[in-house]
Amino acid sequence: MKFGIVVDSGCDLISLRADVADKIDFTRSPLKLDIGDKVFIDSIDLNIEEFMKEMYSYKGKTGSAAPSPDEWLKAYEKSENVFVITITGTLSASYSSAQIAMELFKDKYPNRNIYLIDSKSTGPEMSLIVRKLTEYITNGMDFESICKNIDDYCKHTNLLFILESLDNLVKNGRISRLKASMAGILGIKILGVASEEGTIDLLSKCRGKLTVYGKAISEMLERNYRGGRVVIAHCFAKDVANYVESKIREIHPNCDIEIMKTSGLCSYYAEKGGLLIGFESE
Repeated sequence: MKFGIVVDSGCDLISLRADVADKIDFTRSPLKLDIGDKVFIDSIDLNIEEFMKEMYSYKGKTGSAAPSPDEWLKAYEKSENVFVITITGTLSASYSSAQIAMELFKDKYPNRNIYLIDSKSTGPEMSLIVRKLTEYITNGMDFESICKNIDDYCKHTNLLFILESLDNLVKNGRISRLKASMAGILGIKILGVASEEGTIDLLSKCRGKLTVYGKAISEMLERNYRGGRVVIAHCFAKDVANYVESKIREIHPNCDIEIMKTSGLCSYYAEKGGLLIGFESE
């Protein structure tokens, strides 16, 4: 029976590895990014650089919109056994829209299987979940066993982020203006975490890159990182991502680290220079 993994574009992955792509249907259901009266579809074809230029030049209201239930349903219909992963339902309507589509799918296809996962996070943590689902499926695990095991796995995934600006997070109500009060001061970088409830918590405000990146790695170790898989997503900050990778490898030389660019949605919130670190903990 054919397996499918469906994500919204809060996930930075745009495809599966070539050796498993013919075994698993991978679909991204894109969010829409609104810059004034212009709407950008966060698909794999989105020119992130042009989108960011438009975003920075526009001074009015901007925002994002979740995929509709119909858009989700069309993605589900490609497969017999479907796993769905959304950006945190606490801060986005994407999860509730996917949930409505799931009920429609069950009614329309009673003999198919579907399982919906609220990542309580975004970006690299969603990518970690996709990678683990891919392992389970290619190893021949049955649907019910995958559901049980992925729930346990999600208890051991984490997301840290390092940002230079919180402007879009504040404008769209993802974080309070009070919490963000020190952001934007020259030289200050923000270290934060996706909480267990799927909200955004700020951990510290650091001056200078060496301080904040060292603090991020210390935070990983405090959260029981012991050399598991890491996914680093960057918004026009490849050199920074490479630097963080090198510092992690000084502690765990043989760990599995994957670096990728942020999607349109993660670029919108992380902004230029932003870094998101997803990792497994014990």
